[in-house]
Amino acid sequence: MIRRDKPSVIIARGRQDLRRLLSQTPLYFAYRGPDENWFREVAEKHSETAEWQSLPPEEAKTATRRDLITGGFIRLRDTVVVRQDKCIWCGLCAGYCPASAFEYVERAVVRVKYDLCVDCGLCNSVCPVDAIKMPSLPDTYLADLVKTSRRPLKFICDYAFEDGDEDGVRVKCIAAVPKQYLYLAAAKHGVAYAHCSRGEKCPLWPAVEKWSQALGREGNTFYVKAEKAALEPGDRWQTRMLAIAVGMPAGVVRVKEGCTLCGACVNVCPTDALSIKGHELRLVPALCIACGVCAEKCPEDVIEIRQQPEKRPYEPVVIYRDAPARCASCGKELPYTETMAKKLAERLKASGLPHEHVYLCEECRLNSSPSSP
Repeated sequence: MIRRDKPSVIIARGRQDLRRLLSQTPLYFAYRGPDENWFREVAEKHSETAEWQSLPPEEAKTATRRDLITGGFIRLRDTVVVRQDKCIWCGLCAGYCPASAFEYVERAVVRVKYDLCVDCGLCNSVCPVDAIKMPSLPDTYLADLVKTSRRPLKFICDYAFEDGDEDGVRVKCIAAVPKQYLYLAAAKHGVAYAHCSRGEKCPLWPAVEKWSQALGREGNTFYVKAEKAALEPGDRWQTRMLAIAVGMPAGVVRVKEGCTLCGACVNVCPTDALSIKGHELRLVPALCIACGVCAEKCPEDVIEIRQQPEKRPYEPVVIYRDAPARCASCGKELPYTETMAKKLAERLKASGLPHEHVYLCEECRLNSSPSSP
């Protein structure tokens, strides 16, 4: 039934162009398949609480008589909104956006340029902390689908309803689905799917191509396989932690020679995945979201980021170790590393400044000073 006071729940039978319904309802939950009653029960519960009223309106155009009758001129976009209070400034949304629709304003606000946004929802799927929301895909709805599905879960895009006979749960674009929910769905039944009906011919393919990295693929269907495990999805971050345990790639930081253990990477890491203990730089892979902020801020340009499954993702691993510098006079350990001392001395020397004191402890510096008795 089409509603205008709240999102509609639609059970499709056969091919149907669901996009035409947007003139009558701004947001809907749709499904095609044998488990109609299951889907309706889940979707109707979440249609009561979906917050589509807060979405930015499309540019208003002159309303036709038909629009006045159907309400087609009162259209709200099923598009992403940003929760500024939850944002951790990792930059993943801007980095992944295929339309360059994000801008960071004075390090205080993340703004979506809706005139550029293509509504693929990729930013929703890569955001680790639910700061970006797509009203047709609330996390509680996804979690309920995973928990209650009676068979392997499959997500299908809007075009799939029009183009073919694939069964599945409607999403505007499969790139909008946070992959951790796909991994948890696979852990329940052994496999989970997402179907892109038009593949490379789809206008949103650039988003799907980025989203589908590390997933299996057969034709236009992407899949995740996992060993069955009794894992219950929670909020987005908790679900991510569980998904990494069943094979979702975690962030991996590689540090090349030349690191001074200055701590800049630790200070800017938005998820506290990095830490320094003694003269070791450590990483907890499960906490790393591969945002690249550490690499961007590294003054020595020695950090590289990649993603891969980890056998022990929750255990801290040493990714760089250096020896402490020692006083050239008394041998006392200095509060910085050998690499740091070497680079400081080289830079001071190149600038024509005194540099011998870099290898002296505070006491020996005082004793070597010309003013010392």
